[in-house]
Parts: sequence; structure tokens; C-alpha cells
Amino acid sequence: MRLKEGVPPMRFKNIYIWYAIPVLLILLWVLAFYMPLSSTIKTKEKELSALKKESETLDMSINSILNYKTNEDRLISTIKRFESDIPIFDRFPLFIRGIVRDAKRYGVVVVTFNNAFSSVDAVKKSLFVNPVFEVIVKGRFMDIGRFMEGLSGNTAYRAIRKAELLYDEKEYPVLTGRFFIEFKSWRKEPKFEGK
Repeated sequence: MRLKEGVPPMRFKNIYIWYAIPVLLILLWVLAFYMPLSSTIKTKEKELSALKKESETLDMSINSILNYKTNEDRLISTIKRFESDIPIFDRFPLFIRGIVRDAKRYGVVVVTFNNAFSSVDAVKKSLFVNPVFEVIVKGRFMDIGRFMEGLSGNTAYRAIRKAELLYDEKEYPVLTGRFFIEFKSWRKEPKFEGK
């Protein structure tokens, strides 16, 4: 290849320079701005995902603590209601008077309310005592049934151990019912901490 006179020999290098300048500018921009910015964005995304995970674990911890507190409050209120509904063994005569009063409301007369001391356990491991009482009532059959149903709805009621209905022609339609009823009672005044 021969060069003509008057034509500069470096002309094709000029084209390379014009193409090289934008490529170099793009490379400089990528190296100077894009790479550092991209790496900081990735580190910030990693930090953000770590913060999100930590936030989720904290939310789960807070929710579990709130659920625990709610369950504890519900349990304490149930225990307090339970505590107030079940009589203390020393105050059981007041509870018996309440049962006699309720019996009158149902149209039933309580004739006797005898206790069976042998039913009270001497072991003091339990918080509760389960005394058994012999209750003799007089009333109409349906009234006695409603009275026993009302009594079984009481929290202190535990079970009927034995039941008999006696019929006397002289007192008809009044029946005599003899029941051995087991109750729950606190052995001593309960002390629960809480609200």
C-alpha cells in the first residue's frame, strides 16, 4: 500500500481516537460512579434486609409477649372469679345458708344439711377440700330437679355421690329427696399475685 502525497498518514488513527473517547468516558463513568454506587446500594439492601428480619423477629417477640400477657390476665381473672365463687372451708356455713335460701327460691325446703367429716381429707397437699354433705329436701319432683340443676351450675359443686327420692302417700305430691353432694372448697384463703 502506497500513500499518496498530501494525505496525512495518521488518518485512520483519528477515527480510533473518536471512537475510543466515548468508550473511555463510559468506562470511566462505570468505574468512577456506577461500581461504587452499585456496591453501596447492595450493602444498603443487605442492611435493609437484615433490619427487616430483625424487625420481624422483634414483632414476633412483642406479639408473643402481648399474647402471654393477655393469657396471663385472662388466667388471673379466671382464677379471681374462681376464687370468689368457691367458698373457703372455714366460711362454708355461709355458703350452706346461701344454698338453703336458693332452695326456697325453687320451691324446695331443705330439711337437713348434715356434713360427713370423714369425707374431709387430712392430707394438706391440695389447695382444695372436697367435703360431702347429706342434704334432705322436700318439694315437688320438678322443683327438686330444678333446684339440683341450679346447684350443679354452681362452681363449688363437684358431684352427687348418692341420690334417693322417697314417696309418702300422705304428703303426695311432695317428695323427699336425700342427696349426698360433694362440693369444692378452698382449704384456706388463696393468695394469688396479679392485677
